[in-house]
Amino acid sequence: MVRLCPKRLFLAILLVGAFQAGGGQALAYPSWKPYHWPVKPFTIQHPVQAAFGDPRTLYPIQPFGRTGPNLTGASSFHNGVDITAAAGTPVYPVVSGKVTKAQPDLISVTTADGRIFQYYHLDRTIKLGARVTAQRTVIGRVKTKYCHVHMAEIDGTVVHNPLAPGHLTPYTDWTKPTIAGVYIDDGGGPRALVANHVGSRDRLVVAASDPPARPLTGTYAGLPQVPAVVEWRLIHGGPYTHWTAAADFRLTEPPRRGFWQIYAPGTYQNLPVFDHRCFMTTPGRYLFRLGLNPARLVAGNYRLQVRVSDIRKNPSSFSWPLQIGKPKPPE
Repeated sequence: MVRLCPKRLFLAILLVGAFQAGGGQALAYPSWKPYHWPVKPFTIQHPVQAAFGDPRTLYPIQPFGRTGPNLTGASSFHNGVDITAAAGTPVYPVVSGKVTKAQPDLISVTTADGRIFQYYHLDRTIKLGARVTAQRTVIGRVKTKYCHVHMAEIDGTVVHNPLAPGHLTPYTDWTKPTIAGVYIDDGGGPRALVANHVGSRDRLVVAASDPPARPLTGTYAGLPQVPAVVEWRLIHGGPYTHWTAAADFRLTEPPRRGFWQIYAPGTYQNLPVFDHRCFMTTPGRYLFRLGLNPARLVAGNYRLQVRVSDIRKNPSSFSWPLQIGKPKPPE
């Protein structure tokens, strides 16, 4: 189904998080106590319709599927989680603190330990400077056009994954990510390998996604999310390389400038915007650069192994034969 998107929606579906504090290296798990959900019932897991690290892409003048660093458009990492909730649902702070921002679409609460929790897509019911108590103070209500609250957790310049152990609880996930295939990235979008051949200038990307931990209904029913970690290694005869992370969203958000170093051209979000349209119900496509440079390898037969897992370490893996270097002439 294709609908025209209001201009306001263009920015909303892309850059929640693009103008927030971002970036930072992965840290050890924090020492503070876990917190519960911002909507009732607080101690029951709610559906999450967009995961931490999901790509946010806005390429309204490009043909469908055309994204990349050299095209007119914008991109960012999703720096929080989108928690599904009906319009008008009261939202409460997950940790007590003081309201340090109270804007039409954003409420920020700074806690005693210096963290900032951001809540987006709310009709606010609280004033700037107010003291708020977890699970008691209503800070806003979910806006009708969003039907979710975007929550982000920021500690200084580090944006934490709210679903990492030691943060939002309870949270369980028994689903496994999937790997759709391996492709060549030539800068113009993914193309299939021919006879498993990889040239010296080719760059490999892998398509992978993760089903939500809880089934979703409505617009996001059946739509994928990104895995928490994507890893790869090469096997050449007996020896193999160590596992290398192509993407890692388990603890914190990568630097924003590294978006197109992690994602490959042709990546786009759920419900993408192309050609001045919002493609409703269309699933996102998540292509991850592997960082493998064939020019540094001895020509020959290899096997590429890719492993993906979610935030609760549910893994999936797959492997492909590769012919790196010039293919052998037919006998």
